[in-house]
Amino acid sequence: MLRGMKCRRELGSVGRKKLVYINIDGFSYSYLERLRSHGRAGGFERLQHDGFLFTALRSGLVSITCPMQGAILCGAWSDRTHNFFEHYDIRSGRVVRHGRTCDAQNAAEALLAQGATVASIHQFMLEHRPCEEGSEQCAYIRCEKEPSDSRDRFALLKDLARGTPVRTGDTLLRCATMPDFTALYIDDIDGLGHNMDYGPYPRRATWEERLCDIEERLELIQQELEAFIAICKQRGFFEDLTVLVTTDHGMTPFWGKSCLPDILTRLNGAGFSTATPENRTRDTQLVALGHDIELSLYAVAPLTEEQMQRIRRICEAPAYIQFVFDRAEMQRRYGFDPRGPEFLLCPVRGGHFCGRDVPVGACAASHDSFDETSQHIFGLLLGGSVAQRGTWDAPTSAIDLLPTILAGQFGVTMRDSTGTLHDGWFVGE
Repeated sequence: MLRGMKCRRELGSVGRKKLVYINIDGFSYSYLERLRSHGRAGGFERLQHDGFLFTALRSGLVSITCPMQGAILCGAWSDRTHNFFEHYDIRSGRVVRHGRTCDAQNAAEALLAQGATVASIHQFMLEHRPCEEGSEQCAYIRCEKEPSDSRDRFALLKDLARGTPVRTGDTLLRCATMPDFTALYIDDIDGLGHNMDYGPYPRRATWEERLCDIEERLELIQQELEAFIAICKQRGFFEDLTVLVTTDHGMTPFWGKSCLPDILTRLNGAGFSTATPENRTRDTQLVALGHDIELSLYAVAPLTEEQMQRIRRICEAPAYIQFVFDRAEMQRRYGFDPRGPEFLLCPVRGGHFCGRDVPVGACAASHDSFDETSQHIFGLLLGGSVAQRGTWDAPTSAIDLLPTILAGQFGVTMRDSTGTLHDGWFVGE
């Protein structure tokens, strides 16, 4: 039986600063450029009248969903969150998946500690951290219909904006206005981008066909965003509201034969016994752990500087390699967890280290890539206190977003944040 509950009178009330964080998983900036070229970005362009578009926003080195969702929410990389998707544990000889691990304080936890009300609509990295189904002050809200898509989840966000009761677990959450912090997670674009069957869309034979599907769904998302903003203005709290719309990573297509057999041949031929985790033997010196596109190399025993240089030269030689990062560089430049690999190999667009070839006449796509299609990501900041209109062209990292907003609008600092705080985003700074 549903219990009707009211938000505490001093929380979620009119006149308080509010933040809505919307993450549209897999939204490559290249998609926006394509929409513009086809005259289909009108919604995003109109929204810039209420804020600005980030034109130089970057994802992280390992641009995979759970690590990046956690990084954005905490304003910190994997040396603080301890999540970079997976690693090879030398001692146990097994691959360790990180799942939803996030050992840093996130934005919802930081605001909750200051007495704010928080809510998550399918933002899974906030489930139990701190949001719970049935909670009044930190609600986890999911669609009654599953599977759900952007339309279903935006419907819940718009209900919150209207003050319409929303179900969380067996409780009806009744608020006069929105919670102080609301997170919404949308996965339509990521689902389509991987080029699998998704809702009414079948898997496509070419990347061009899939891009047409993505354009169609992004047009719908633009409409939903504009409708939500219109409700906030009609109800009179837009001036107190900040809306961050962004993503965790983009998407990069790949095809043809895997580069994995060739790099194994090159390393073994140079005298470095190299094998995949399942083929490791007592003589293995390097373990090659691939995901979809990139490849990680783990050293079973410490390497000399001379060995490190030789391995790097071998890995950089093939034409299919775009970048090779070593552990020291990853830790220094990208705040990487020390459990990371000795080397990370990033192929050029189209290349991949997947454990299987992509069949002729087919196309695959993923986002563990250093290609611009994965690294250059979408971001939009809106609200009554946002100082600038149009674009923000300064280089910005995904981990800068929430730390800057929390500091500028709430005077709150996340305990583990390492993101840069930017000046000039809000009126009065």
